[in-house]
Amino acid sequence: MPRQTLVLDGLWYCLCPSFSLNTLKRPGIPLLRGKRASKPSQFPASLAGPISTSRRCLSNTCTRKIDGNSSHPGNGTHGVRYSAFLVDRKAPDQLDEDQPPGQDADITPKEGNFGAELTNKHLPGVPKHLEQKSTSYLEQKLEELTTTAPKILSTSQILRILIRDRRIRPEVRHYRALIRANADTERGSPDAVRQLLAEMEASGITLDSATLHTALQVLAVHPDYLLRQEILRTLRDRWLPLSPDGWNYVVAGLVREHQLELALDHIVQMETKGIIIEPWLHSMLVYYLCEFEEFDEVVRLMRSRVDQGFDMTTDLWLYVLDVASAAVHHETTRFAWKQMVELRYLYPSYGVCSNVLTVASRAGDPELAASVARFLTESDVPLGLEDYEKIAEAHVMSGDLYAAFEVLCEVHKAGIELERSSTAAILTYMIQSRTNPRYAWSMLKDLKASRYDIPLRCALVVLEMCEHEAINDPFVVDDGVALYKELYALCTEKADVSVYNSLISMCRRAKNTDAGMFIVKEMATLGVVPNAMTFEHLIIMCLDAGNYESAYMYFQDLLARDSCPSEDARAEIRDLCSGSSDQYAVQLKLHPHIRDTLVLRKADEQDSTQDRPFLIVKVPSDSPPEYANRFKQGTRRPVDKEKRRAESKEKRKQKRRRLAIARAREEDGWENYEPGGLIPEDQLGAKGNTPSS
Repeated sequence: MPRQTLVLDGLWYCLCPSFSLNTLKRPGIPLLRGKRASKPSQFPASLAGPISTSRRCLSNTCTRKIDGNSSHPGNGTHGVRYSAFLVDRKAPDQLDEDQPPGQDADITPKEGNFGAELTNKHLPGVPKHLEQKSTSYLEQKLEELTTTAPKILSTSQILRILIRDRRIRPEVRHYRALIRANADTERGSPDAVRQLLAEMEASGITLDSATLHTALQVLAVHPDYLLRQEILRTLRDRWLPLSPDGWNYVVAGLVREHQLELALDHIVQMETKGIIIEPWLHSMLVYYLCEFEEFDEVVRLMRSRVDQGFDMTTDLWLYVLDVASAAVHHETTRFAWKQMVELRYLYPSYGVCSNVLTVASRAGDPELAASVARFLTESDVPLGLEDYEKIAEAHVMSGDLYAAFEVLCEVHKAGIELERSSTAAILTYMIQSRTNPRYAWSMLKDLKASRYDIPLRCALVVLEMCEHEAINDPFVVDDGVALYKELYALCTEKADVSVYNSLISMCRRAKNTDAGMFIVKEMATLGVVPNAMTFEHLIIMCLDAGNYESAYMYFQDLLARDSCPSEDARAEIRDLCSGSSDQYAVQLKLHPHIRDTLVLRKADEQDSTQDRPFLIVKVPSDSPPEYANRFKQGTRRPVDKEKRRAESKEKRKQKRRRLAIARAREEDGWENYEPGGLIPEDQLGAKGNTPSS
């Protein structure tokens, strides 16, 4: 059929503004504008022989005559050979998967024997059984290999037989197959794709849309930003649209280059154009986003995928749930749990469930926490104390204090003993929300009316709230003592030393010594053995009241139990005794268990390095009264008139507060209460271990 004449009129230039007459003089737009050499021999490889010949031969190991024309790799013509793939020898452990066992490729060719003996000798690296296959079979096999599982070695073996042995002219499909083979994850290279595209241009083979998209597919596995941009520019200059597969390949290359923002922008454009995002691309993008902890984008992509009706693998769901819960991202964790675990499509491990409970507790999502608890129960996994604590914390963070107390009552009912950490979240919430202790106590009463057994730890957290509020509100001591009187009517457990420590600390913070002594008498009557913290509170309370003798006696009781005060207590004792010259205050201040260890160390160093006789004798800890009051100094009054007026005003204010507290105690009448009268006589413990008062 005769070729039609191309008329370049105004309509042609209007429809194709980028068309140039140079297009008719060359096979295509060069891809490597900055890397193209002036001499064709500088290209690293070629699938074709000299362009002037009718047949092309793929060999650079010898000089061969084809149709009466001789070609040599070093002759400076276009006969550059592509030997990177077609002559590579195959390792014994990398043989073609189609090669039968026991048959090895002959990889020891003789130089210069590719003439008449070409049909009798096996080519290097080519399995013997492939040479016996027909050409149609090899062409079909080549298409299958490059479509399903691109492998460079397998593709090069077939191409050796087709082109070097059977002298088939290299066509676009052969170049395209070799380009697509570079999608091999182990041996593929974008540089090889660049060379093959350059060879096609040099050999006069037009780069069609399928070939350029095949190159984009390779760059999706082995990204090369410059080559990808050259290919996209070539498609645009030739008015070739980017196919849906091409969009996916471009986004995949951007993701592998960690250009996530640009990749997400392309995803938005694909959604606008109605282009389907392939499952493999969506999964790869989600994995990369999870790696960089961009969970907001992860949940957006997954929710969009679900809304469109596409499925995702269970491995992807499990990975997202695991990583998002470990990073405590609430929205992503909740979405993955609701979509897969609640519907029983996915069964995560206990570690993942524990992380989901942590997310629910910190986000204040009791619904998610309850779902996790149901899943563990149905899976026959017993819930531990830590799991119940997270469930209670979830209710607390949501503002439901009653439900949190109810969860702890259920734990107590299950026979699990509560710890101090069990009520830490409740105490934090009550402090931050300034919850009234009586309001929280009324919740416990309601649970008691619902036939719940109230654990002592729940009552203790309310008393700890009173202890915290005692600094700003001294009148809260009255509420604390009143709640203590109702303790035995609320809880079946007896009050332990932690309850009394909290009450004594409350009295110490409010500087209410009388209420503190009342609590001490209660401890002595009920036979509760005090611990080191009890004596620390009593010592500091007595020092605040100026009763140094009682403080010193409590300190001796503490030492008699082979205990020592904590570092914070020692520092507070030193501060309270530093401004007094009382003999007991001096003994406390200079006691080895109270003195600062740094000061003692410096004093020892000075004593060891001092050569002169001692001029100053150190006062012993048990100093007589005459030495204790020898250097008594009075408190210096402020000189400024305004300061004296402010000091007098503060003293009058404190006096009125003490009188108000005293009147409140007289009206309440709790000072006349007999110690130990809260519980029946059969529940009273033996009197013993009475602390000194």
